[in-house]
Amino acid sequence: MSDTAQEIADALDNPVRAPDMAEAGDPGPFFERGNGERPPFPPGSPVQPLGVSAGLDGSQKCYYLDRLGQIVGLEAGNRHGKNSLIHLFGPDSNWLEENFPQWSAPVFEGRGNDKVMVKKPEIIGFNQAKASRAMIEECVRRGIFDPAGRLRGRGAHALTGGGLLLHLGDRLLVLRAKAKGGLLAPEWEDTGLFERFVYPAGAPIPHPWHQSTSLKPVTDVIALLRTWNWKRPKLDVRLLLGAIGQGFIGGALPWRSNVWITGDRGTGKSALNGRRGIVPRMYGEALFRTGQTSAAALRQSLRNSTVPVMLDEIEPSADNRKVTEIIDLARISSSGDKVHRGGQDHQAHEFTLQSPFWFSSINIPPIEASDRSRLAILELRPFADGTIPPDFEAIDFEDIGRKLQRRMIEMWPILAQVKAKFHAALAKKGHDSRGCDQFGTLLACAHVLTDHELPDDEEVERWAHECAPFKMAEVNDAMSDQETCLRHLMTSAAQPRGNAERQVIGSLIGEAVATALNPSELTPADRNWIEQLGLKLVNPKWNAASGKWGVERFLPHDGPGYVAIAAKHVALDEVFRGTKWQGGVYKQTLVRVPGAIEVAAVKMARQAYRAVLIPLHEILDQTELPAESLPEAVAAWRSKIAAQDPGAAV
Repeated sequence: MSDTAQEIADALDNPVRAPDMAEAGDPGPFFERGNGERPPFPPGSPVQPLGVSAGLDGSQKCYYLDRLGQIVGLEAGNRHGKNSLIHLFGPDSNWLEENFPQWSAPVFEGRGNDKVMVKKPEIIGFNQAKASRAMIEECVRRGIFDPAGRLRGRGAHALTGGGLLLHLGDRLLVLRAKAKGGLLAPEWEDTGLFERFVYPAGAPIPHPWHQSTSLKPVTDVIALLRTWNWKRPKLDVRLLLGAIGQGFIGGALPWRSNVWITGDRGTGKSALNGRRGIVPRMYGEALFRTGQTSAAALRQSLRNSTVPVMLDEIEPSADNRKVTEIIDLARISSSGDKVHRGGQDHQAHEFTLQSPFWFSSINIPPIEASDRSRLAILELRPFADGTIPPDFEAIDFEDIGRKLQRRMIEMWPILAQVKAKFHAALAKKGHDSRGCDQFGTLLACAHVLTDHELPDDEEVERWAHECAPFKMAEVNDAMSDQETCLRHLMTSAAQPRGNAERQVIGSLIGEAVATALNPSELTPADRNWIEQLGLKLVNPKWNAASGKWGVERFLPHDGPGYVAIAAKHVALDEVFRGTKWQGGVYKQTLVRVPGAIEVAAVKMARQAYRAVLIPLHEILDQTELPAESLPEAVAAWRSKIAAQDPGAAV
């Protein structure tokens, strides 16, 4: 097929929507409101005008892609001087002289009829006034340009229709989607404006290998990863391989799985992801790595880049606020949201967060369950005695990284299908949607590195079984927010008035239940102790006439036992002071405990409070409970009431 025929075939495979055509009576697009239409902007400019923006403070800014492909904003009023324009055009500033020449005045000798031109006008530079006017007018023609949401930095980015774009700093590698499905072959494009987005030029990062490669680089990497002593030898190596592959295309994925490598000193963390570790060497400059940073510095360093982020020595300390802020960014980055912050220029600034995060530490700081569920925790153990490490300096990890990058690009067309298979299998094993995304993404990336085809059912089942929730510390060790809140309340110490010593609140409730089971030993003071803390033992009662829940005095054998927790109480405010549940937020959280009931009024120490009722079996060990408060009995009781009146379902 000839080149022309091939171009026609490619165009038919990937049609582009035609632009809207003008209709009769429509005005022309630019400057047709009078007789003074300005000439068009000269073609062939090495600088590309993008558009304009204006602020309420009177600022008027024009945006350009300069000769190097960087985006530059210049104030219309005072930043279009000669040096500013020369900086935009650089060594191509002759274009300004060719299109906006500044002529010298002719030189004459003699007077009157004897006056003779001895030197014709010459181009002595460019006319800054005409050049700046033309450039500002062209920006206005292009319309309003808002950099927020339009800039894409170095790294991988998703294209409409399932395509992939790799911004490599100096060039763009593009896999366009076909109109009828599938992808076209990769093509190289210049940095700058591509489709709806601006890809400013930046420092070059490694380009993918120039040709397809065998699976040998992958098998070599797997063999190297197995030389570390992992807690889960098979699974941790597989997840780590997937994390390495994910880093090359992470910005284009719908979900980015974060990794935390942990282990004692001497377990090989530095050799793996230290400054000269094998993973940073595979990524090369396509990585943001630091040993100490802040959330603000991280945002400003990444800007709109989607390269992997590697943070070393993220250890717990007495004040974990900085660590928490960084982990917050990693959480946002997993789903690919944007962050907005105000600046000194009184303008909001937008930051793209679509980078996979790598953490490393001896101990993992205390983190929220929602953040822990976004991590693959890979734990290293000490090497066996006599272990001889490989000679890493003799291995060209830079070339290996480029070959793995090439592999991830070539397998991009089937990656989503592979991930879908693992997602479904993990869901059947009991993972929630986030767990399926977290581990399904890593398993899918590992698979496309090691195989050319979709995984068969046996392969998917094998790895899904390895990731079963009961085997995963990432899942088992993560408590829900309501569990953590209830645990905080029950393990806090308090000293009700009249009690001789401080006691753990959970212990006080246990004693109250035990005393209720032996009424002869109950004293008024016993009943009052937990009520002084904003707590009370009750039996819930459904009132069908009013359609509301109420409470009765706790009689352990009359029905399920619950603990009423006041929605607002001085003693409870003190318990939750300094936590995220302070100020009554604990009530919103505790309502999510399974089986919890909201009631309008519970009397405690002669005062009525709105309250949330928590089943006793969520607080005490089952051996301490009467039969009526055991989980099975409570479930049967709820089902019976719901059958009689569906409005009573809890």
